[in-house]
Amino acid sequence: MNVSRILPATVLALGLALASADVLAAITARIATSLPDSHPQTLGARKFAELLTEQSHGEIEVQVFGNGVLGNDVNLASMLQAGTLEFNVPSTATLASLNPDFSVISLPFQFDDAAQVDTVLDGPAGRALLDSLADKGIVGLDYWDNGFRHITNSRHPVETADDIDGLKIRTMQNELYIDMFNGLGANAIPMPVNELFTALETRTVDGQENPFTVIDSKRFYEVQRYLSQTGHAYDAQVLIASKRFIDSLSTEQQQLVRDVSREATLYQRQVSRELNDTLLTRLQDQMSINEVSLEERQVMRERLMPVIEKHRAEISEATLSAFDAALAESR
Repeated sequence: MNVSRILPATVLALGLALASADVLAAITARIATSLPDSHPQTLGARKFAELLTEQSHGEIEVQVFGNGVLGNDVNLASMLQAGTLEFNVPSTATLASLNPDFSVISLPFQFDDAAQVDTVLDGPAGRALLDSLADKGIVGLDYWDNGFRHITNSRHPVETADDIDGLKIRTMQNELYIDMFNGLGANAIPMPVNELFTALETRTVDGQENPFTVIDSKRFYEVQRYLSQTGHAYDAQVLIASKRFIDSLSTEQQQLVRDVSREATLYQRQVSRELNDTLLTRLQDQMSINEVSLEERQVMRERLMPVIEKHRAEISEATLSAFDAALAESR
């Protein structure tokens, strides 16, 4: 027997076996979004995936599925709870179906600007909301930016509160948003965002409400003539993880997920806000844009007081007190 030939072959086989074991040992995770690759939600997801794969030295490999290919936000949140999806970035309006206290973020005309948003959501009030998801099988990591929401429609500019009367407006599948637009005199029609373009094109609905980034990335300007800057509500998204997945990681890996989450969050917020600022100029070439006056926005807020009071009554006293105090302190 030629031992000199056997040994190299044995070493090679052992090396291949060890390499295979390393591959098998890698943890594969998925992060899914409902918006296109050009939207800051998916750009943030790609950054998170890139950072976690890189900083774990390949121990955790994250794949990104954007544009709703795995389902809408409601479907994705359910998958995450069931442990069949590892990460997702739904709107707080979606999370309100799991904990009504998340509606506090979406209350109309509540935040003044992005700086105030970050102060409140990154503080104890926002952190407590994220922690409330634990008993739902979800780990809340960080708040991402989707921006202030504005109205588009195909019929006429919205310059006054009365101009909303009778418009068929698509809203998220969320009771607060449905009540908000019904309260303004519109006919609110809830549906997933990935069904919206066709509904606008066929005039099943007259309009919709979203930040500039969604209006642009979903190309709503192709089927909508008027964009009215109402800024009626702020929309945050939340980077969430499956608790089952997080619990399967080592203590060091769990901390790495949180560290990477924060790094990706700062990137995502910057990208989102810079894009929202520049998109207004770009959209002016595509749509007729008007800014709603502070006086008319106040009229809208006054009309919505019954809606605001109704939904504040559904939010826990502890959350309301924490947010009211944080908002007052940030002004």
